[in-house]
Amino acid sequence: MEKLDVLERYLGQLHSDNIMCIPDIWNKYVGFGNYKRISENIIAVNTVKFYRFVIKRIKELKDDISTDIKDSQIYCAMPRYTMAWDIHNQGELSNGTLIRMLILLPMLKEMKINVLYLLPITEYSNRNKKGDMGSPFAIKDFYKLDPNLHDELVDDLENFTLNDEFHVLVEASHILGIRVVIDFIPRVTARDCNIIREHPDWFYWIKKDYEKDFVTPEIPGLDFFQECTEDNLQQVYSAESTKKHLKQFVLSPNQQDKEEWQRILNEVDTQGADLFELIEERMGITTSPAHSDWINDVQPIWTDITFWKLFLDNNEKAEQYVEKDQPPYVMFDTIKANKFPAKIPNQGLWDLFTDVLEYYTKEFKLDGFRFDIGHTLPKELLDKLFDKVREYVDNPIFISEDLFNRNHESAMTTGYNIMLGSSWKEVEDITKQSYEKFILELSEMKIQAYACAETHDTPRIVSRKGGVDLARGLAIVNDFLPNGVHFILSGYEVNEQQPMNCGLADNTGGAKIDKAFFNNIFIDWTSKNAYEMVDYLIQVNRMKFKYKSMIKPESLKLLDVGEKCIGFSYGDNLTIFFNLDFENQSEIHLNNINLAEYKESMNSKSEDFTVIVNNDTMQLAPAGAAVLLRKR
Repeated sequence: MEKLDVLERYLGQLHSDNIMCIPDIWNKYVGFGNYKRISENIIAVNTVKFYRFVIKRIKELKDDISTDIKDSQIYCAMPRYTMAWDIHNQGELSNGTLIRMLILLPMLKEMKINVLYLLPITEYSNRNKKGDMGSPFAIKDFYKLDPNLHDELVDDLENFTLNDEFHVLVEASHILGIRVVIDFIPRVTARDCNIIREHPDWFYWIKKDYEKDFVTPEIPGLDFFQECTEDNLQQVYSAESTKKHLKQFVLSPNQQDKEEWQRILNEVDTQGADLFELIEERMGITTSPAHSDWINDVQPIWTDITFWKLFLDNNEKAEQYVEKDQPPYVMFDTIKANKFPAKIPNQGLWDLFTDVLEYYTKEFKLDGFRFDIGHTLPKELLDKLFDKVREYVDNPIFISEDLFNRNHESAMTTGYNIMLGSSWKEVEDITKQSYEKFILELSEMKIQAYACAETHDTPRIVSRKGGVDLARGLAIVNDFLPNGVHFILSGYEVNEQQPMNCGLADNTGGAKIDKAFFNNIFIDWTSKNAYEMVDYLIQVNRMKFKYKSMIKPESLKLLDVGEKCIGFSYGDNLTIFFNLDFENQSEIHLNNINLAEYKESMNSKSEDFTVIVNNDTMQLAPAGAAVLLRKR
């Protein structure tokens, strides 16, 4: 019996008076009528009856799954955050669960979402955590799900595990025609990852005293956020800061002192001592904190994670610059194992990664993976991983985190079919010249790229100049970009302001604010414009799917619509406009582009979805966008 059916049967046998308080927007697309309103935007429901109705509603909305990557509309969620709420109405936040994610599925279906991408859901470490929750990217155990994602709803359901709760979410998503993708983290892991016991030499180690002052070497003469290449490799390694940095790396504990290592293991086995703490205390070493692979990046050190050692030797191009007895180390080049591979693969680690993907694909019937920092993996490893997934999934989704459109050919050649790309950078400071160049780049790409206003690593779009108007305008533009996969980060649909993280395009000035990656926070589902934005996205996405056959990158044309606006069309039929003036209304003269007659339109203007046209002149609201379809 499928796990969703098991849950449904269990709920059908329960008679409980337990009440759950939820934002009423969660129920809008579920349609449960037997609720009590406890405030303007919050309702109380009988927990069991409500979940029974949710499952019934999901089965009523049954739809086929499309495996065409070009049709993808991605919704990115972190369950513990996405569905966090004070469900007991006692002033205490309850983190989101896998089962609670079911409530959101009917809304996603209405929004034409067909890919649910989940940020890490595996068990993570609390060591060196940055906030009160810790980062889900600090993977402690690949094969265990995060216990925080368990739902009390099934506490009394015998033999129903956390794995079963994940099965329920995947099965329900598939019923709705929504494919499920999860994050796979093959480049970094928790500083105290459970693999250390069996394979301490799969990690990089430093002197414990260096940890508090650990920084990436500053390379004189190179720009901020510059990529490490063969051309600047000598400059990187000749820097005094690099030489000092390398001297802090040491051999793994089992290689340093085999006898002491064995004594530590014995103490762990006989006394239940903490392995990682003993290593730090007795041997004075610790795993190296992780960091950006970009030279002179301002991102802070990632103190809660460390890099996996993908190769057992150093890249031959770098060997000439380091001492022959140099212990294994991490630098800008070694992180990029795709461009600076060594000769001896860490085969045991590669086999582990392959086994992990096989486990999740077979066990949960997943549809693909996003590979965190995956663009830095060597092609030989990616080939193994992709081939393993393809054994179980037809046309799986493979998402690369590569940050720039210019790398689309290498991403495609490597085996990816979707990449992050440059949207995150373009919305940081939109100009006519840069955005038109961006659109043209997209039209020539070999694979699909995120068309997004924000990601889980950037500030929220409503925190930028243009605010909600910009968020609405970009919703239209992103839906119609060539080779674009509309990417919606959980919270965007209700104009959430608090970021999940700010590693890219940060606009906070380094302010210490709570972030969902590290803190127990929630989306404001009761915000003023929540209903408007969700309904708006539904309308925009419906229009996109209605005319998706017209979105042909090879027929894209940029239009001359003045200095303050961008216009592009597909052939002579479908036209999109975007006002780059975030403070003032702009005019577009339709006769100038032979578009005086049109039959259907949509505008991002908040108070009216209809394009305002007077005497062949279209008025675009500040940061507004519009779609026009020519009469035939």
